Amino acid sequence: MSRTALRSKRIYTGLTAELTDGYVIWEDGKILFAGPAADAEPLLDPQTRILAMDDAFVMPGFHDFHVHLLSGALMERDGILRYAGSEEEAAKMLWEKNKDRRSKTWILGGAWDNFRWPGSKLPSRESLDQYFKDTPVFLLNKECHGAWANSEALRRFNITKETPDPENGSFFRDESGRPTGYVHEAAVIPMLKDILGKMSVEEMADYAESFAEKANTYGITSVGDLPLYGIRGDRAYKLLKDQGRLKVRINFCISLMENLSDILEARAEYTSDLLRFIGVKDFLDGTPMGHTGFMLEPYTDMPDFRSKPMIEPEVLKTRVALMAANNIKVRLHACGDAAVRLGLDAFAYAKETCKDKDLRHCIEHIESISPDDIGRFGQLNVIPSVQPDHLPKYDFDHHPFHRMIGEKRMRYSWPFRSLAEQGAVLAFGTDYPVTELNPLRGIYRAVTRLTDEGEPKDGFSPDERLSVHQSLKAYTAGSAYAAGRETETGILYPGMLADLTVLAGNPFDCALDREKMFNMKVLMTVVGGETVYGG
Repeated sequence: MSRTALRSKRIYTGLTAELTDGYVIWEDGKILFAGPAADAEPLLDPQTRILAMDDAFVMPGFHDFHVHLLSGALMERDGILRYAGSEEEAAKMLWEKNKDRRSKTWILGGAWDNFRWPGSKLPSRESLDQYFKDTPVFLLNKECHGAWANSEALRRFNITKETPDPENGSFFRDESGRPTGYVHEAAVIPMLKDILGKMSVEEMADYAESFAEKANTYGITSVGDLPLYGIRGDRAYKLLKDQGRLKVRINFCISLMENLSDILEARAEYTSDLLRFIGVKDFLDGTPMGHTGFMLEPYTDMPDFRSKPMIEPEVLKTRVALMAANNIKVRLHACGDAAVRLGLDAFAYAKETCKDKDLRHCIEHIESISPDDIGRFGQLNVIPSVQPDHLPKYDFDHHPFHRMIGEKRMRYSWPFRSLAEQGAVLAFGTDYPVTELNPLRGIYRAVTRLTDEGEPKDGFSPDERLSVHQSLKAYTAGSAYAAGRETETGILYPGMLADLTVLAGNPFDCALDREKMFNMKVLMTVVGGETVYGG
């Protein structure tokens, strides 16, 4: 691979907040130089390919540390319903997207959000049945903790009035006891596993490739792929890598509850720069928005209820300790404050009993936390893996958290700055397809803590705002550190992999401008020295 030099007046290496007027030079997939123009001259020979990017903003490639790759790719194919304003509009949007399909195979769009709909009403099978009588439809909601199914889907799974609810899940029912079509939490899992389990590796690989192409358009060079309900995609990713079609680095996890032998086998098999096993993941709770987040105190609007953990505490401690004893990172979904504490307690137990090494375990989301637990992240070197675009995005005054958990607990929702100031290394992601894949939306949200309407005036819990530099670091070096890859990616420095993103605008100048951030163009994305987008 020939030597390439990228010339720009605005190079953000990630080492400091200062921008450099100079060059980034790479060869054979690795960076040779990143610094001032005057110091680059010895490396510029007549054969060097020079890319003049002028005033463009050059930075390390974005590393989205939390995505659900396959489910997101499937939703993109059949229809993203995130911005539908009602159940009827969502059903019609899905029909418009799929009306010309001749196949009667499953329709698996989703990302619908009933909190955007009149009265926040949950959807029913009837609205889908108007358009899809013989084709089964199964649509994960925005948070991927519930699903909307039509009558044909319920029929194929033999879900009737007599079907019992599973533990930690339910089939919502109408007054006569018939399933409405809304499926909640653990009831989703076997249905989704069955649907995806019938998909071939080649078909999954095609979806994964389409995801990588989409990620590259947003300047994303690495992702942390997490299994949704234990569904694995590593064979599909390997097929892409072996065929030279994988254009984004995938650092993936599998389920915490898989057999230890299978976990160790995955660790031994997937060690390449492009495709790497980095640990295991599981759910400790659901989400406060669904009253399934595990809380220390009861919900404000349900005074006798605080939900419960999805894994028994003693089982969790034993399992995490087993992983730690085998040098395996654990990532735990924890949205409620009690779930966050439960996860930290398990990590503390592993550290004490197994002499836990520098595994950089992760707590995912942290939508609510007791202030007493914030400092424990830094003390235990546990990574807060957080998604800034989960912050309230519209109609702040009527956000469900006000009535569900109350103002006192809302103060400690997504407490980014407090975590960082008390010694934690933040890793940013999107939780795609829960939110859009665009990292610049997350940067804007972390810096301003404003909704799309600019509410509240000074931002939600404004003392939790981050600087642009802190936010960019969390989306690059922070995620690389969390993945154990800080010596390879995350900054522009000699010896690092040549993963770069070139933006048309400068986030330091326009991070407070929602329109400019959300619509900023990515001019080029480079993975391992190869231009995979733009150029």
